[in-house]
Amino acid sequence: MTGPASAERPDLWQLRFSGSRQLVDASEPLFQSALSVARVRAGGSAKEWTLEALFDGEPAAAPFEAGLALAAEALGVLAPAVEIACLEPRDWLAENRADLTEIAVGRFRIVPEHRRSEAPRSHLLNLYVDAGPAFGSGRHETTQGCLLLLEEIARRRRPPRILDLGSGSGILALAAVQLWKRRVVATDIDPVAVRTVRANAVRNGCLPRIAARCGRGLDPVRREQPFDLVIANILAGPLADIAPELRGAVARRGQLILSGILSSQENRVLCRYRAAGFRLERRLVRGSWSSYRLRLR
Repeated sequence: MTGPASAERPDLWQLRFSGSRQLVDASEPLFQSALSVARVRAGGSAKEWTLEALFDGEPAAAPFEAGLALAAEALGVLAPAVEIACLEPRDWLAENRADLTEIAVGRFRIVPEHRRSEAPRSHLLNLYVDAGPAFGSGRHETTQGCLLLLEEIARRRRPPRILDLGSGSGILALAAVQLWKRRVVATDIDPVAVRTVRANAVRNGCLPRIAARCGRGLDPVRREQPFDLVIANILAGPLADIAPELRGAVARRGQLILSGILSSQENRVLCRYRAAGFRLERRLVRGSWSSYRLRLR
């Protein structure tokens, strides 16, 4: 945004609630449509956290309240109250981005696009990302778990056909391109996410290697499967539902990375994938979230 006229955003709304760190972590995927999401300690307490999400327009409270109620039930706590308010005219999105700094996850260095000129040289693999309204800034435990599992696979294998299912901002597709210099198919049900993937591919100079497609589930890649590596960082419910389909999407000697699963949801998801013919090879836990590497039996 440039100029004084674009610096003001009088139509921004904030949704906020407070609860335990586990509840805040569990609820964050509900806010994929938000312009930005921030987590802060409430009143300096180590046990109480607040999640604040910014929206371009007034959000409907009911879907978020319903999602929070399910997350709270899974954790055995009371559902928190949700506060929604219109914010004073300020460039809230720019202020939020200004607080973002680069982070390192394994061999990867994730650099917010607006910090690119400040980033010093590094031996790490750079990922220049502007998540915008799409999920995947690199700061969530689910994304970090997938990045670490990709790094582990890279020590032993070079999968020729790769799919990033539910790609969000495309950060995992970018990481796969950095590791293997292969073509990666990235799909998402949200057209905004697909546009974000393409924009981030341009930022990282790898647009020819990333095929970004919009569609539900495996529909956009029916003619191309099976893949030697499938990455699916979504939510436990959809992951459990598509387990039988993913059996056909993963090649006979291929591997599958799953993430977006709370510790309380592990049994349900793993049972579905064992029934579909997968075996668990690696479990990685970060915070309240679990990530898995599986292979067909």
